Amino acid sequence: MKLHHLFLLLGLGLLAFSSCKKEYESIEQYDERQIQSYIKANNLTGMTPYNDTGIYSKIITPGTGSEMDYTEQVPLVYTMKTLDGSYSSTDTIVNHYGNYLGYFGITGLREGVKEVLKNRGGEIRLLIPSRLAYGRNGSGSIPGNASLDVTVKALDIAGLDEYEDQMIKKYMDANGLTSSYTKTADGIYYRVVEMGSGSPITADSVITATYVGKLLNGTYFDGSATASSTLTSYTLNTLADCWVNILPLVKEGSTVRFISPSKYGYGLTGSGAVPAFSPLYFDVKVTDVASE
Repeated sequence: MKLHHLFLLLGLGLLAFSSCKKEYESIEQYDERQIQSYIKANNLTGMTPYNDTGIYSKIITPGTGSEMDYTEQVPLVYTMKTLDGSYSSTDTIVNHYGNYLGYFGITGLREGVKEVLKNRGGEIRLLIPSRLAYGRNGSGSIPGNASLDVTVKALDIAGLDEYEDQMIKKYMDANGLTSSYTKTADGIYYRVVEMGSGSPITADSVITATYVGKLLNGTYFDGSATASSTLTSYTLNTLADCWVNILPLVKEGSTVRFISPSKYGYGLTGSGAVPAFSPLYFDVKVTDVASE
């Protein structure tokens, strides 16, 4: 009889333990709950699930260009923020990517651009679950288990010149520069602030100059608002092509400002502090010109 009571008590204990056992969400369930709450809170419409990946997408503008491939370089402009608002990066002057699509960002981002947007010239909005973003550990300012809201515009390389020219015109309009700048046949805008009276400048000239360089959002990548950088005894044709194109238009002692498309600066992929396919603003004073 005592043994019977013992088994009964053990059975009741196990039943109580199992009934108290907490059921935890899987990461798939957690991501889905976060995304659905975000869609509802922001009254988003037209967000369509992509297969069973957990990605939701909405094509803002269908692409009309060629189909994208992971092995090709694709110019991309993007914005990114976490669903909880803890991280936001929306500056489309610096959020550029110009390398191979297969290297772009995170799994969910690459997959959404290639498999859902598909064609160049289009724009897409993606809600990416954390497991296809930066996972449980996060990255930099993006916390762990953070799902993302991303917009991506895929440009056609053939139309990049026109895209950048529109960027430059918008910058000039916003800063009251339109009437004072001249556009060269190559698409560089320039203004001679002061024409010097010294030696003429050729591609083979050795120049010394003070200058600043900045992006079209006002961020300096060389010099600053209060201090110029100095270039000492450089052969002009070893510098960026925009310098080679513009400085022969002036003489030693001149000050010239110019805004150049990226193909005469740091190109499709950018370099260092200069993002991919970034038009650049330079303010240059040529202080000395010598022959090689």
